[in-house]
Amino acid sequence: MGKHEAGYARVARDLYPTRERWVIEALLAHIQLAGVIWEPAAGRGDLVTVLRDSGARVVASDITNHGFPLDTMLDFTTGQVPPAPFEIIVTNPPGGPRNTTAEAFIATGLKHLTHGVSLLALLLPVDFDSAGGRRRLFADCPWFAAKIVLTRRIVWFPRTDGVRAAPKENHAWFVWQRTALKTRTPPLMLYAPVPSAERFAP
Repeated sequence: MGKHEAGYARVARDLYPTRERWVIEALLAHIQLAGVIWEPAAGRGDLVTVLRDSGARVVASDITNHGFPLDTMLDFTTGQVPPAPFEIIVTNPPGGPRNTTAEAFIATGLKHLTHGVSLLALLLPVDFDSAGGRRRLFADCPWFAAKIVLTRRIVWFPRTDGVRAAPKENHAWFVWQRTALKTRTPPLMLYAPVPSAERFAP
């Protein structure tokens, strides 16, 4: 099932934990996250835990406390920043009504890029960049660097009735990177998880 499938109440504050490790590992397979990472919608700490397990230093924050130890509580979309320095922003942002909150996360993240942050990576529905009104955030944005399409579907709601979960939504990591180049290079289209060599063996 999808996050917002009809018949299911919307979760408060769009808290949909990214419980499956492979989701963040799919990003790490393509992007070397060098520097301190800020996770501004840490929720229950799923992404933070995997990032820290990979050896990264992570600053964790959220607009409210969901039971995971945070470095600070703040509203990312207001432009507030944690007291600790950071170079990279990685998160699964809340969508909000008509995805307005997710758009605000992108806009705020891009402002941080202008102030020294080197990379912004957000987990979003795979067709998030197809809306004409969002062109400024993707096609017309010189820092839009890559789209990492997830070739597996994320299970947001674990089932307890013995039936295998069959999620319907496709997602991707969208990546923006600050660059000093005056000539824009086309964004990359990547895919993950990366198949093992055995899957291509004859």
